[in-house]
Amino acid sequence: MTADATYLQSPFGSVQLQRYPTRRQERLRAWCSADELLLDALSGLAVPGKQVLVANDEHGALTVSVNPRALWTDSALAATAVRRNLAANHKAPVPVVWSTSALPGEPPACVVLRIPKQLPYFEYQLAHLSGNLPAGATVLAAGMDKHLSPRTASLLEQYIGPTQRHRGRRKARLFQSVRDAGIAAPPAPDMCCYFCDELQAQLCAMPNVFSREKLDAGSRLLLQQLALLPPVERLVDLACGNGVLGLAAFKMQMVGKVLCCDESAMAVASAQYNAQQLFPNEFEHFEFLHGDGLLDYRGTAAQMVLCNPPFHSQHTVDEYVGRRLLAQCSEHLSAGGSLCLVANRHLDYQATLRRGFDRVEKLAGDSKFTVWLAHRNARE
Repeated sequence: MTADATYLQSPFGSVQLQRYPTRRQERLRAWCSADELLLDALSGLAVPGKQVLVANDEHGALTVSVNPRALWTDSALAATAVRRNLAANHKAPVPVVWSTSALPGEPPACVVLRIPKQLPYFEYQLAHLSGNLPAGATVLAAGMDKHLSPRTASLLEQYIGPTQRHRGRRKARLFQSVRDAGIAAPPAPDMCCYFCDELQAQLCAMPNVFSREKLDAGSRLLLQQLALLPPVERLVDLACGNGVLGLAAFKMQMVGKVLCCDESAMAVASAQYNAQQLFPNEFEHFEFLHGDGLLDYRGTAAQMVLCNPPFHSQHTVDEYVGRRLLAQCSEHLSAGGSLCLVANRHLDYQATLRRGFDRVEKLAGDSKFTVWLAHRNARE
């Protein structure tokens, strides 16, 4: 990508943006047509930035351009991308409000929202906005056509008010809603629970958590291998989601302490909730970290990492995110430690694992997934 391709031109001026995580020879821009539609529409409203709330900005296209009151997000990666791009453009920091927190201060006059991938999370956000926005406030929502639900406009009307569906442009579409205080919006989607046979217990998850309605097949295959792993004192459930892997390991008494970490605030909150429900008298054996994998972890090194890595970055299919997590693992494992991960069969992580580990073996596999076990030498 050329240097010119990192500059976003909009009615708010020109800003330089980089994707995060950064990598050599980046092929993708740090914004999309949906961001451009939102900026064009906001410029027509002439609302001061301090009266604007930005939601779900992925790399800073909206936040850096507008300098809003706050960024509302679930993603630690997105928050880092925005912070870095604000600094690179010599802009003042913008407060981050996590998805699990209440919206602070005076209600905004306008919300600029990238429509999230998870429909329940979109409903969750709209429900919270309906309870916070004053009559006449505007919600600008946009997304790429391939990610939009046919229910997008009807949900905006149900929770916010009259909604205009604008013509599409460059495979993106904009929706503009005006808050009608007379609308009695339904309650926000909250925890979704299912019975997990492997744990013989209910597991719950908030609206933006991966596989919130049932145990995914990859995690199930990894759980079937836990009995083959040695007991350890400290274990990390990396990209933990609702915490199923770490919780199962603890229930099997194969670990003394568990660290659950994820870049999603709702995932970490869900794992914490499940640990409290399943092990109320042993909750002190669990730690929780919301952040960029293990990048900022400064605690005691673990002897085992369990991981079902993502192969999406926000809306983008990108296995680099998973490979980057695996590279972090070898740095945070003690000598002799191991990483056990499950991955889609078409993703060959073997070369990535061999760069950070001394011995790699295939533990199990089926038609869709492979479970890998990677070891560090006991003496280094």
